[in-house]
Amino acid sequence: MTTKPTMLRFLGTILLVSLALAGCKRTRTASAASNPSVATSAGQTVAPKPDAPKVRRIVFVGKEHACDCTRKTVEGAWAVLEKALGAPAKLPIERLQIDTQADKVAPYKQQKPIMALPAIYFLDGKGAVVGFLQGEVTEDQVQAALR
Repeated sequence: MTTKPTMLRFLGTILLVSLALAGCKRTRTASAASNPSVATSAGQTVAPKPDAPKVRRIVFVGKEHACDCTRKTVEGAWAVLEKALGAPAKLPIERLQIDTQADKVAPYKQQKPIMALPAIYFLDGKGAVVGFLQGEVTEDQVQAALR
């Protein structure tokens, strides 16, 4: 025979587990809604927000006096960016060098710190960073940042 305190503990445990599971489901749903690339349970992709800020210009940060490895990565990313933007480029691109133009790079670094070169900042009409890529990049990554 079950005692009353044991039964209350059992019901309390069930209640806590139920609340925890409900909270997890709510978190997954919220993250899916906030991230357009997250697929829903039906296998459909959530559409991006129509009021998302548009990219108006790009700042590409490289390094003038780079080692061979960094130079290769910077040149590769520049080629990918040029290919993604087409000829002539769809957007204006400003090319800066972190080692010789640090003062011009600083405002962008304050918005998104640079961990690897090159750093590619996608800016809206007000100069705010709305997308950011760094290091080796693919054309798909650039295209996604432009959307």
